[in-house]
Amino acid sequence: MTAAATLAGAWLLIVAAGLYWTARLLHIGNLDAHGLAEKLGTPHPRSAFDWPEVRLHAVIPQPGEPTMVLLVAQWPAHPERTSTLLIDVAADGERALALLCGWCTARTSVSPSRRGGNEVELRRRQSLERVTGLLLAEDLAADCSDGSDVLPRPRGGSDLGAPGVD
Repeated sequence: MTAAATLAGAWLLIVAAGLYWTARLLHIGNLDAHGLAEKLGTPHPRSAFDWPEVRLHAVIPQPGEPTMVLLVAQWPAHPERTSTLLIDVAADGERALALLCGWCTARTSVSPSRRGGNEVELRRRQSLERVTGLLLAEDLAADCSDGSDVLPRPRGGSDLGAPGVD
């Protein structure tokens, strides 16, 4: 009798774990699909946070201020488009820096998004790992055929500086 109860309990535990894992994978898939759908609404992206995905090529913490991180990101679908981002990850601190460095080393696909104002989020695709912070500056560059190395901006002003400030 106890063997049957143990077997039934083990079977229920396995089924519950399977259902949990399936729900988790569906949730992650929905996050990826929702993020991609939002990005398709911007036909001519003006920021790395309008790109469907980025790959980090460099993660450089500011000396003496480890919460300030300089990121060099590239759009894998358009390798000529790169962006240099200055992000303050004070909320996540060392954990954020460790995640960003790991993603850079593994050449992981990262989904960038804005959360309102200057707050941004980088989420590893097909995962729930995320880093949030404040975007302090962004510099977009492209290897353009006309000789310019800066993507056109929707308004005047410098490409380096606070977002939305001319």
